[in-house]
Amino acid sequence: MKEIRQRTIRKILSKRQVQNQDELLNLLAEDGIATTQATLSRDLKEMRVVKLHRPDGGYFFSLPVESMHVVPDAVHSVSGIVSLEISGQMAVIRTRPGYANMLGAVVDASVGAGVMGTIAGDDTLLLILRQDTGEAALLTTLSRFLPGIEDKLVRY
Repeated sequence: MKEIRQRTIRKILSKRQVQNQDELLNLLAEDGIATTQATLSRDLKEMRVVKLHRPDGGYFFSLPVESMHVVPDAVHSVSGIVSLEISGQMAVIRTRPGYANMLGAVVDASVGAGVMGTIAGDDTLLLILRQDTGEAALLTTLSRFLPGIEDKLVRY
């Protein structure tokens, strides 16, 4: 079923500019595929579907092209990072516009078990930490692939 569902997702996204998961769930249902939002979310992540900006300011899902899988070296530097704030089991990384989503993909692929997940906007990345992950552990992990991240830490 997963293979058929993902093939249908590819077909839909190659023909239409789908704006959100609800719309995609409805289009899948029209094709006879009933699924949950959680399953769809996992499929989109596994398929490396990305959200792209529309000229009118909205977003749409896009199938990846080979060049999207190449992560620019700049993502592995702190040049695009404005600040890092950590509070309890959350961390917020503010970035230059358009940078947070790609940084989120790198963090998701690199941080391991200490981070439950990330949510990325255009210029803000939220990291949700596991209960036993503290500030020091997060900084150590992030600095492995973002050298100098400690210098972006804001303390109040």
